[in-house]
Amino acid sequence: MNPAAFIISIQSHYLDQFRVFVEEQRRNCIQGSAEVKFQIGEESGLFRGLCCVDFIKSDGQVEPAELQPDFVTFEPISGRLGLAELLIEQLQWNDVVIHHTLAASPLDQIGAWFQHWFDPDDERYVEGAEFGNIIHSLSIRPKALSVDFGTASPDAFWSLLALLEAAGTAGLRISSSQTQAS
Repeated sequence: MNPAAFIISIQSHYLDQFRVFVEEQRRNCIQGSAEVKFQIGEESGLFRGLCCVDFIKSDGQVEPAELQPDFVTFEPISGRLGLAELLIEQLQWNDVVIHHTLAASPLDQIGAWFQHWFDPDDERYVEGAEFGNIIHSLSIRPKALSVDFGTASPDAFWSLLALLEAAGTAGLRISSSQTQAS
């Protein structure tokens, strides 16, 4: 399978579920908003302590709601991205773990990527757009990045992999932090 077409299909599948989820949340509350950004602190383990909650109900008290999408199964996909070996074992758009071989993550480049794709200052906000085209969170661990790609386009995924490849990783393995229910 063509990896680019596959990523588009995974993202589209997630967005279809996200759209239904948001509509359902709106029907079940008086006041609420999709894709609400929060500063929750560095101790959270999230990059810059920032996250975006899928939906916030605010009927008297703030109540976050997160989509639990269904899991897509597929045979692993392997190939190359530049000089790096690429293996996509498991992929759930809101729970992507990117394993790499770098001794240290390229924090400056990741910071610039995050600034664009999380868009903390809403510089890319488009009035009337259905969704924000933003990631919902990022965390960095040794040799791994965990990303909730939220409503971001597939370009967010590919540009992050390209950034790691340009930094010299020999391998990229894509998985999920959750194990598939049997």
